[in-house]
Amino acid sequence: MKKLARWVAICLSSLFVLTACSSGTEKSGDGITIQYWHTQTEEERVAVLKQLIKEFEAENPGIHVEQVPVPEEDFASKIPAALGANRLPAIIEGGISNMLFLGSEEASDTVMHEEIIRQLGMDDFFTGALEKLKKPDGKGYYGVPINGWVQGIWYNKTLFKEKGLEPPETWENILKAAKAFHDPKHKRYGIVIGTAKDDFTEQTFSQFALSNQAAIFDTNGKVRFNTPEMVETLRYYQELAKYTPPGAESWREARELYLSGRAPMVMYSSYIMGDLAENDQLVKETGFAIPTRKQKATFGEITSLSIANTISKPEREAAKKFVLFLMQKENYIRYLHMSPGGANPTRKSIAKDPAYLNNEVLKKYGDTAVAIASGLETLQKFGFQDGKVYPQMGDISAQFIIGEAIYNMTEHNKKPEAVAGTAQQKMKETAEE
Repeated sequence: MKKLARWVAICLSSLFVLTACSSGTEKSGDGITIQYWHTQTEEERVAVLKQLIKEFEAENPGIHVEQVPVPEEDFASKIPAALGANRLPAIIEGGISNMLFLGSEEASDTVMHEEIIRQLGMDDFFTGALEKLKKPDGKGYYGVPINGWVQGIWYNKTLFKEKGLEPPETWENILKAAKAFHDPKHKRYGIVIGTAKDDFTEQTFSQFALSNQAAIFDTNGKVRFNTPEMVETLRYYQELAKYTPPGAESWREARELYLSGRAPMVMYSSYIMGDLAENDQLVKETGFAIPTRKQKATFGEITSLSIANTISKPEREAAKKFVLFLMQKENYIRYLHMSPGGANPTRKSIAKDPAYLNNEVLKKYGDTAVAIASGLETLQKFGFQDGKVYPQMGDISAQFIIGEAIYNMTEHNKKPEAVAGTAQQKMKETAEE
């Protein structure tokens, strides 16, 4: 909490040099004006949202929505600054960390979020998307999940079939395929996973760890990185890394090597779908798998809509109407199509709806597009366990402790037990600061 207070104080000092920091909601002579902050600053996306807002205002006379695109790099500082100055907008569209921050400050209308989710159909939302936004006490949600991206293993189905290999879903099949395809003499590699000191490495490793039910924290919130399950995962990851290209690898190498055909199996997010769509043949040959050991584990991020509780009841009701409008089938699909593949629907009915799949990018994937969105059902992250949120994970990730452990293990041949012990100590110190 002390860190949070310092963060807010720093952000407040720069509040008035930030753009669009006027009052988030206000009454005018023509009714109510509400602000909607988002990070979709691309011109074409702003245009789509402008049209949706125009249609909403036509259906709801007396309500005006002012969209405020915010550069993503400014978002994390602008939100606490606005909160400290009591200038939060009516609606904020952002990632889980933003929603948890607002929730920790009791600045979001968690009850209204649940009302919206129930009105749309709670069973229609992918479980993984909802769980990450549910309050620890089970009473309300920190936001309404509107889209998400997922990470998994992208692989060439044609090449796998030629070698008689099963899809890379289980640990055994993944390692078997990596060995079968590895041919470094001809600059071809079995798989690309993260081995650099960065967040991509934490992301790729986390899927294997969570599939082995290896968690960062125990039930009391204490760091437990050096458990048998985690060490077993580190050992497997070290073996798998033998079949990646030499050097510390990150997402750039994964993307480039798969698109060039030099690695038939890589870990990457669903944002690769747009790149793949430029090669019709490669799209047809590409499959998507989720690492599975004791359970399936998808890594990803959820973007949600949060309604501030720092505004009046009429303004919150206006915001609720706009959120419901965006989540209506036709409007929701237009919203998702701003970034097909990257922004996946959080609602099951939309993920398999022909109208959603009838997109220049998505229709090239067929059933695979549905499978990718369905990955949100088993979405897991290190900072979320058994319905609880562990904010200490943010500090651990910021210091790249896991990435450093993997790097030392894969590049310097450190033993899994050793890196687990070192990481355990660093995480403990970080979590207790």
